Amino acid sequence: MGLRHTIIKLFNRGLLQAFEAAAADPAGAQREALARLVGAHGQAGYLRRHGVAGADVARFRTSLPVVDYDGLRPFIAPIVEGGWPAVGELTVGERVEMFLKTSGTTGPAKLLPVTASYVAEADAGRRIWVERMLADDDRNGDGIHLAIISPMHESRSPGGIPVGSNTGRIFMSQPSLVRAFAPVPYPVFSLPEFDLRYYLILRFAAGRHDVGTLTTANPSTVLLLCRKLMQEGESIADDIEAGRSCSGDRAARLAAASFGEFVERGEAEAAMRRWSKPDRKRAGAVRRALAEGAEGVLARLWPKLTTVNCWLGGHAPFYIRQLEPYLAKGAGRLPLRDPGFSASEGFFGVPMGAETAEGVLHVRGAFMEFVPEGETPERTLLAHELEVGGRYELIVSTGGGLWRYAMRDVVEVTGHYRATPLVRFLHKAGNILSITGEKVTESHAVAAATRLSERFAIENACAAIALTDPPRYVVAVEPATDAPLDAGAMAEFWDGAMAAVNVEYAEKRASGRLGPAEVRLTAPGAFVRWREQRVRAGAPDGQVKLPPLSRTLDTLEVELLTPEVDP
Repeated sequence: MGLRHTIIKLFNRGLLQAFEAAAADPAGAQREALARLVGAHGQAGYLRRHGVAGADVARFRTSLPVVDYDGLRPFIAPIVEGGWPAVGELTVGERVEMFLKTSGTTGPAKLLPVTASYVAEADAGRRIWVERMLADDDRNGDGIHLAIISPMHESRSPGGIPVGSNTGRIFMSQPSLVRAFAPVPYPVFSLPEFDLRYYLILRFAAGRHDVGTLTTANPSTVLLLCRKLMQEGESIADDIEAGRSCSGDRAARLAAASFGEFVERGEAEAAMRRWSKPDRKRAGAVRRALAEGAEGVLARLWPKLTTVNCWLGGHAPFYIRQLEPYLAKGAGRLPLRDPGFSASEGFFGVPMGAETAEGVLHVRGAFMEFVPEGETPERTLLAHELEVGGRYELIVSTGGGLWRYAMRDVVEVTGHYRATPLVRFLHKAGNILSITGEKVTESHAVAAATRLSERFAIENACAAIALTDPPRYVVAVEPATDAPLDAGAMAEFWDGAMAAVNVEYAEKRASGRLGPAEVRLTAPGAFVRWREQRVRAGAPDGQVKLPPLSRTLDTLEVELLTPEVDP
């Protein structure tokens, strides 16, 4: 056991003991979690309005309705509009320090309150995650940690409370000494321009030889970084050698860029200068790493890199397959570790090992209820009542004032750790396409797209329904190379792949109720531009997931299949 792991284990000893005890008694742990939440927020007007006066589990579940964000919005709005302390009925009884902005799957951004209770329950899960990562391989504690984040504070609510991202909050909650060793100056993450921000992330990170871990939520972000490294590597090496942040047109754009109201330009420029010392030796190492091509480039660039941490569930398999060449290391590859079943709303599942999307429910955190997929929430199940193989929608009550809040996340129970379920995230509930009863889910679409990518050189794929006679699925596919692709062959293959994972689709195709799929090729970079548009519209960068399904063909045609027009 390494020194860093020993220190962390000693620091977390009480937390680890409580985690193990809770895993052995999930029902008791959840009763205690609810008692803690109601105790902290018992004076909240929303709870009083519904007659919640204690922590009785049965009464709590019958007193409060299951709601989405719009159901809670009127009780969060007084804090958004008036700041803290707020006047009116509220969902929280603790001070709101900031709001986390989350785009959700659809619709306008949601502002989620951050309170002391929220921080305690979410960060406890992350501390367990870190301990498990080090327990697997204490070399994961060596080197410096590269985390791709969004700013902690990006704007203010009308009432003056800061609004920002959870990844930034987590980063800024670390001790200043830890932050000082981060490979990328924090102000870089505040740059609004997509290309400039990611170039500078790579330029500063590549300037360090001692990166030991790479962490970001979305595997598509890792893939984007790898591809950008191969495209811009020579310029990055030149900038490292010269001791500058960037040059040419990028330097002009950086000089004109705004870092927002929470980052002073002078401080940002000073930080980038401190990270920009001329380093001919490191520039040479970067060039040598790139000279051997994409295969294994991450391990050559950062010899101390021991783990890449990103989502492994949901949409992830499609991107991870494309990541594999970059992850090669010797005869094997760099391990992947899921950062946990979590969202801005909270931390709900702790992975107990690498190379798996499943995690043990964090039963000492939020109070969690479950509804079998496709059923209505009149009666919910608790953690200890879930069955292996079952698929459930998650409903949470959190220290951030979300009460019986429908996450719309569908999870599958894969087993147990002690007596507590292991779950893996599958997809968002409700994002299902069905015109003849075929019920195509995001999981089906990801599986079909992944199989398609194993046969053809493609970057991304997204499907929608065309209301032809008979109706058919149209799949927007972005080619990975300039080599011509046979759209007809890809359509036939996608059809077969979807039929293999969805028996209803197979039956509807066999009966003629669904016509053959159609593949339409996008222009190069179409999906990246779609992502950039989402970020410019206000979605936190790390949360942007390019959906494998589109509810309307119009959206597919406008966002992906309309050729880019030069200004």
